[in-house]
Parts: sequence; structure tokens; C-alpha cells
Amino acid sequence: MRYYLRSNSLIVRGKFRICSSGPQGGIRNCTTLINHQVQNDFSHDPEKELELLSYSLGLSYADTAGLLTAVDMNTLCILSWDTMMVFVTAGITHPDPVQPSPPAPEDTPAPAPGTINIIVLTRDLHDQALVDAVITTTEAKVLALRDAGYDFAGTVTDAVIIASEGTGKTIRYAGSATETGRRIHEAVYTGVTKALLRQSDIKKKKPSFFIRSGIGGPHWVVWEKEHCPYYPCHYQGQRCDLCYCPLYPCGDTTLGDWIVKPERAPVFACTRCLLNHHPQVTSHLLRNPEATLLELKSLYSKNH
Repeated sequence: MRYYLRSNSLIVRGKFRICSSGPQGGIRNCTTLINHQVQNDFSHDPEKELELLSYSLGLSYADTAGLLTAVDMNTLCILSWDTMMVFVTAGITHPDPVQPSPPAPEDTPAPAPGTINIIVLTRDLHDQALVDAVITTTEAKVLALRDAGYDFAGTVTDAVIIASEGTGKTIRYAGSATETGRRIHEAVYTGVTKALLRQSDIKKKKPSFFIRSGIGGPHWVVWEKEHCPYYPCHYQGQRCDLCYCPLYPCGDTTLGDWIVKPERAPVFACTRCLLNHHPQVTSHLLRNPEATLLELKSLYSKNH
């Protein structure tokens, strides 16, 4: 799996089994997940918009699952917890009413789009667990809205993608009483909460990245390259743009190791990997986000 931003779009690439409520939704296999920013007055066919976007990015639309939002992609919140990633954009200008509203006059302008889009990426989910995770994600979103003081459960255009990597399909349940569901619930709740706050930050220039840390007690930490207290964590002159690697977990045992603990899913530890801290490699990957791992390792060897 890897993720990057292009043309006001979050793009996540890999081999996924998904459950999606967006265009081309349902349960199926795909290789690309997209959350794409559109204009506030967007009124076109969402499937055609995503199809044209896919082709413009050189991607197969048939293998793409996409979501649309009018929310500024600079307010995107990315959350990482071991091998689970959650991506959230949140806008609430078009809330879902608690009570049905009377029909609006025909000449009433359509309200501006306001959408909470959530992508959850994890591993080894059975199709049953994919559906379970949609429920868990929705419950976490509603709780985050309630705790933030809102009296509605979402917007009329909210959408979700649950994506699973791996071929194990060993996890059949993802309700909030399970370990998998508990993690999804906590990460989505945190992501929606943080994304709502970032909507009021008009100076926001880039997405926010949060790490679930267990050091000093479980908590979420926002990572920022500027003024990092751990620099240099590897060596002077390193590039820190990819401190939290978009290729994680690559699973390449020449770069890291799988750590196995009782009653826990294996976690890939790459603390000894310097690949994406090398200036030439970092620059190359930022320019070419689809670069293969072999290509990056070859570049590293030539310049190291």
C-alpha cells in the first residue's frame, strides 16, 4: 500500500478488498482508493467525474473506488495505528436533519456540499467484517459529532470505504466489542474530531498526520516535520518528508522485520530502514509516487 496527494485528490494504491458506499460501491476487489476535492457548486455526475479523474491520473476506473468532497484537501487527517490507516475529511454545511424538512421551492438554490468522507484501511478482513466495520465507523462518526456539540448524525452525502489488504480473511467480526473494531472506532472518532476542528483553520496548508503512540500511555500524537524534537533520529542531513513511510508496511525483510506477539497481529518494524530518509530517494518518490520498492532500493544503493 502507498498513498499520496495529486490534483486535489488523496490516492491510495494497493490490492484491496473493499466495502464502499461511494460511486461504484458495494463489496469488490480494487487497486485504487480516491477521495477527490470538487468545487462547492459541484452538480455533475459523480461517476463520470471519478471516471475522468481516473483516466487523467493514468488509472483504471474499473479498479478504482472513489469518494467526492467539497472539503479542502489540506484539512485531510491521516491516522496511523500499526498496520491500520484512517483518512478523514469533514464538512458539515449540509447536515442530515433530525426531522424531515418540507420540500423546498423549485427555485431554492441547492445548499453547498458538506460531506464527511472516511477511508479505513486495515488487513485480513473477511467480507462479513467489512460490513461490520462500516457500522463501527458510522457509530464512531456519530459519537464524534455528538461530543463536538452537533445535533445531527452526519450530512446527507457522507460516504465510507472500508478496505482490507492481505489474503488471510481471518477476521470475521469488526464490531466495537472486538479488538479490530475497537481500533477502528477509536481512530475514526479521533479522525472526525480532528478534521472538524481543522475546518475552522483557514490557514491550514497541508494535511495532518496522527500516530497512535503507546509511549507514556496510549495517546494520539500529531507529527510535524518542523521543530521535530527527535531530529536527527538517524543521521544529520536526512530528509524527513517521509518520516512515516507511505509504503508501510512494505514487508521487505531486508529493510525491517515482522514482530510477532501473542494474541496480536504481526507488526512490521522498520526502525533500521534508512531508505526514505536518503535525500535522492525521498525526492524521487515525491516526484514518482508509483515508484517500485526495487527501483527505490536501486537508487539508494547507487547514491549511498
